[in-house]
Amino acid sequence: MAFSLLSVPAILFALAACVLGEKHTVTFENNCGYGTPRLIQGPEVLSTGEPYTSDGPLYSVIAYVFLFIRECGYDGIGCSLVETSLINPKCPGCGSSSDISLIPPLAYSVPVDFTYYGGCDGLGATCSSADCETAFFDPDDNEVQVACQDDDVNLKITFCPNGTTGFHTTALPAATSTNTEKERLAHISRRIPHMKRTPN
Repeated sequence: MAFSLLSVPAILFALAACVLGEKHTVTFENNCGYGTPRLIQGPEVLSTGEPYTSDGPLYSVIAYVFLFIRECGYDGIGCSLVETSLINPKCPGCGSSSDISLIPPLAYSVPVDFTYYGGCDGLGATCSSADCETAFFDPDDNEVQVACQDDDVNLKITFCPNGTTGFHTTALPAATSTNTEKERLAHISRRIPHMKRTPN
């Protein structure tokens, strides 16, 4: 097969376009009648309810609705939590993964639902009670993860789907600490090996 050095820049440009072109959007719908959605990655608040679009892979973000009548810790402690990594797959099983987590010190606060769109359309999970079968209660509950192997997939997160609040009033755990944050990140990495925090 004929090959010319003139084709090298075109190949490099195409490869760069594939990498730079990866985007993922997280959108919110809050039907609870109160509270503010938050999308957090490490120390950074990416969104307080407005759509967020990443320029490249979106690793290890969490989402919850901050309730004025029930305080959530910065990393979602005391509330229903969605965890996700949105990634174009580079190998079988290396794509996006999302889940709902109620692993203590997280706790059920409101019903929550997530759904992929722009790929794996309609695939997702809903948790409408403190004992739902679609959420993590233990770091080893890997069967509740919802994976997607499509490129440029997006995620819609809905709090109080169908307008049902189901507000839960159990006592909150103690305030967050560095150790608690480390424990949360540790159980995420054990469940989802490809999920990682972005470099500082």
